Amino acid sequence: MTAHPSARADALVVGGGPAGASAALQLARRGHRVVVIERREPTERRTTGVLLTPRAVACLDRLDVAIPRGSNTVSDVRLSAGGDAISIGWPRHPDLPSYGFVSRDLDQALLAEAEAAGATILHGHTAHAPIIERGFVRGAQVAGPDGIGFEARADFTVVADGANSRFGRALGTFREPSWPYALVHHGSFPSLLHASNEVELVLDLRDRSGTPITGHGWMYPAGDGTVTVGILMTSTAPSFRVVKPANLFGRILATNAERWSITADAERPTTGQRLPMGFSVGPLAGPTYLLVGDAAGAANPLSGSSIDSALETGMLAAEVLDEAIITDDASNLQRYPQLLDDRYGSYYKVGRLATRAISQPTVARRVERLVTRHRTLAEAYVRVTTDALRPGRPGPAETAYRLGRALSVIAPAA
Repeated sequence: MTAHPSARADALVVGGGPAGASAALQLARRGHRVVVIERREPTERRTTGVLLTPRAVACLDRLDVAIPRGSNTVSDVRLSAGGDAISIGWPRHPDLPSYGFVSRDLDQALLAEAEAAGATILHGHTAHAPIIERGFVRGAQVAGPDGIGFEARADFTVVADGANSRFGRALGTFREPSWPYALVHHGSFPSLLHASNEVELVLDLRDRSGTPITGHGWMYPAGDGTVTVGILMTSTAPSFRVVKPANLFGRILATNAERWSITADAERPTTGQRLPMGFSVGPLAGPTYLLVGDAAGAANPLSGSSIDSALETGMLAAEVLDEAIITDDASNLQRYPQLLDDRYGSYYKVGRLATRAISQPTVARRVERLVTRHRTLAEAYVRVTTDALRPGRPGPAETAYRLGRALSVIAPAA
């Protein structure tokens, strides 16, 4: 292997999704040499639309990145279970907008901004193994589109290659086996309601015997002629090991196809994956590397949402790496896990406990009925699950969270 002429950098980012791209963008804007290894080509869109919650939109504002062209604005959330349904606007928050977006072009928009800031984006490339010298990660062995390999060397590495992080596992990362994880299955379908201003969450997932399954289904109108349909089921569900996600997805699709005016089969074969949640993957920092986004298991354990946490972890990683590069002091990287704990620790711990509690069938049924029949409780549900809590406010969502946080104190291993 030889070194690629453009691949000597201060920071190497393995993966160009929202987490890796936001880290690369911030570092490039601060004048550092950044190389991003991205397996997709620049014109390759996501196979499904992703939901940018108001928190994710606020992250893009902090990054000074415009909403991707063609994204669909969504101002309302519909919660449905059985024969009940209720529609609400996004809960108001002093620091967050009252709208979200569905997009299939978020990654390309972020990478384009990073490239404009000076980052080198190697599209169509794969980082298949880390370069380790004397216990320190010094870059990656990379294969280009033509199959020719080379070494991409850097002082620091950001691991951002997604939920099934092969690069991370090569460094010895592992998932905490006792913490909840999820299985996801989704696809994009032609729909006459592709420009709807409302996303829908289906709360009453059931196995064939009628037992509730912890998780939810969703319909996200992408504004490009398609609606994304998906399901997420968590490992705390009583029938988790016997329910096939593809079969559950098929039932949710059949039940909601008419309401969402789905007119044809999926654009591409539907796909599934395992999704670690709640920062269940670690270690989050090594001597010269950091994990971000889904590679760190950063998805919200209450909702499975991962775009806002991907953007935020990317920005936090860039903050730490910026200081490490400037001071030439790798020990700064050890601040990163503490920053994540300060930002997410209590909230994610409550989320893990709540996920276990809702896995009880009687609790699940009661929550479904209350949330889909009472507007105040519907708003509280969306506020809690999308991390839109208001500090110092006495609303139902904040009260429930404070109770959960108090209970989490007596469950230190949760």
